[in-house]
Amino acid sequence: MGSSRPSSVGAAFAIVVACLAASSSRGALAAAPGGVTPALTVLAAQQVVSGQRPSFRWPTTGEVAVAVAGVGLVGESPNQRQVPVASLTKMMTALVVLRDHPLAPGQAGPSVTITWWDVHDWKQDVRAGDSVVEVRAGEVLTEYQLLEALMIPSGDNIADRLAIWDAGSIDAFVAKMNRMAGTFRLGSTHYADPSGVDPRSASTAADQALVASKLMADPVVRGIVRRRRINLPVVGILSNHNPALGIDGIIGVKGGYSSHAHNCLVTAAFRTHHAALVVSVALGQPYGLGPARIDEALLEAATKRLRRYRLTALGAAVGTLTAPRGGPSVGLVGPDTPPTAVVWPGLVLTYEITASSAEALRSARPGSVVGVLTVSASWGALASVPVRVAAAPPSSPAPSAMRSPRPRRLVHLRDVPDASRVGAARVVAAAGRGRSSAGGVAAAGSRELSQGAGPSFGTSGRGNEVFRDG
Repeated sequence: MGSSRPSSVGAAFAIVVACLAASSSRGALAAAPGGVTPALTVLAAQQVVSGQRPSFRWPTTGEVAVAVAGVGLVGESPNQRQVPVASLTKMMTALVVLRDHPLAPGQAGPSVTITWWDVHDWKQDVRAGDSVVEVRAGEVLTEYQLLEALMIPSGDNIADRLAIWDAGSIDAFVAKMNRMAGTFRLGSTHYADPSGVDPRSASTAADQALVASKLMADPVVRGIVRRRRINLPVVGILSNHNPALGIDGIIGVKGGYSSHAHNCLVTAAFRTHHAALVVSVALGQPYGLGPARIDEALLEAATKRLRRYRLTALGAAVGTLTAPRGGPSVGLVGPDTPPTAVVWPGLVLTYEITASSAEALRSARPGSVVGVLTVSASWGALASVPVRVAAAPPSSPAPSAMRSPRPRRLVHLRDVPDASRVGAARVVAAAGRGRSSAGGVAAAGSRELSQGAGPSFGTSGRGNEVFRDG
């Protein structure tokens, strides 16, 4: 569960800026079109959180995954493949609707009037044996009530009504769903309808863990899925059929069943003193309480290895800015209040410093803020904090502190007691969307980074959310 006092994960690494000269043979820091000076981005290091990694007993059927929302996957069963996900599809339906029509806690949102066509759709779904919510022509439901009917009794007809209300047609809405899946980089996910009745709406457990994490970042959704029952104008009281709800702090999220998908369940619970939302997903499970028990076991196993860590040490040096051709070195220090995050052994953390321009670095005075240090995991940024110029010149560490297999003269790597270093320093200049190499050294070899290869970065589309229960 982790101690209440965070320990430091990634405190110090070196930065070599070898391209601060007035001119560059490659023009990496030349002004962008329109006279805008490109930002200087230093991809400094990657670190792997040390310790005993979480271990799981995977089920013999289906596939599962467990994750910390906004951070990344803690574990996933082997051989993940795209399978039908039934009513878990409605999680993406809710995400698209709330993106297009956001609600704040306490807001009901726009009103939608039920038509005769909606009643016809409901009757057709009843005859097909689908999961439905009874509606009547002329009935008025708010957006919030429609989301309740979507997530709690899992109305397939409600999913269709929301899709038409949002996009004008089901086909147009499904196109929005797939575009959002692409934005999230869900490479194994495709949607064919807003309800999940169509077995071509398919995904993996790992992808659905990210969808659930995104959805549960919304306090309105968290307030809905944790409710045991809802009360709608026509049909009255409807119960939440999530078998895991309320067990060991579980507050949702969504279940589903079809003859193609079998039993599917997504659960979520806050852990480590409400600092992390842990999400578990079970797909393709036999009918009964099996998925609930699997999800509960995944939550428990993952939680045992979660730790709340300081991402930098208190006011510690985070790098060294070294001018070319024997110029002076300038120390860079982090904030006096270190950022913290919930992590686990084996998680790869990426440390990136971005400065406004090379000129800002050249003219900076001691104590002045010259850039931003961003610490990221696989699903996005965990923290962004200012970086200042140190008051005193940096001191070189003893040779024993070198962790790179082939240390370079200007690269000073400091020991990080709670993490295993897998990256050295690299410098690039960023202008617009493109990045061009401007010097630096290659990354050290490891499982994540092969020897001689530059570090692999890029977490676009998988952002970190801050959770406040509501």
